[in-house]
Amino acid sequence: MEEEENLKRRKESEKPPEDDCCPICFGDFSIPCKTNCGHWFCASCILQLWRYRSTLQRCKCPICCRPISKLVPEASLLVQQEEDVIELLKKIERYNHLYVGGAYGFFLKVLAIPLLTRRTLRSVMDGLMNPDQIRLNYYLMRILALLLSWIYCSCQFEFIPTGGLGVWRLFDLCAIFMVGIFSLAGLYRRWVLRRRVRQLAILPAQPY
Repeated sequence: MEEEENLKRRKESEKPPEDDCCPICFGDFSIPCKTNCGHWFCASCILQLWRYRSTLQRCKCPICCRPISKLVPEASLLVQQEEDVIELLKKIERYNHLYVGGAYGFFLKVLAIPLLTRRTLRSVMDGLMNPDQIRLNYYLMRILALLLSWIYCSCQFEFIPTGGLGVWRLFDLCAIFMVGIFSLAGLYRRWVLRRRVRQLAILPAQPY
């Protein structure tokens, strides 16, 4: 009798609470998964949160701030055949592989280099397109231009026509131009996002 009760409690713990909701989207659980700290989230919500956090670090639980080293999907999802469920389960498995310790974990991280590279490039582009840090981007790009011009002169390359400006001046002007382009792109992206938010805000509430 006691074993049956323990088994029943264990099965109930593998499902999200019926009277609860996802702490990120505040909606009903969609493809729920449980963290190693015991909190439930929509799989898409917690993965999206991790995607916009630091590239090489584990996602932190929005409730208790503990690093999430493992995501466990609801047991009933493992037998479903819907394409969106299968795709999210693959992403959960990929996340779990990234933070496995030991030699096996290192091997899995090597296999995930393309994913980490894409995330790193995305983070760099987001920083360059952030209008709030235009001064920082300005100095960083000029330092990069100085470094590239030094490499160009040290290797005695002569394939870039400078037109009398000199290599350093040409690279410096290109860096300033790139900062301007990225800043304008960031301002446009911010305007588009704010416009979408305003459009969503004026939509009528859907009746339940």
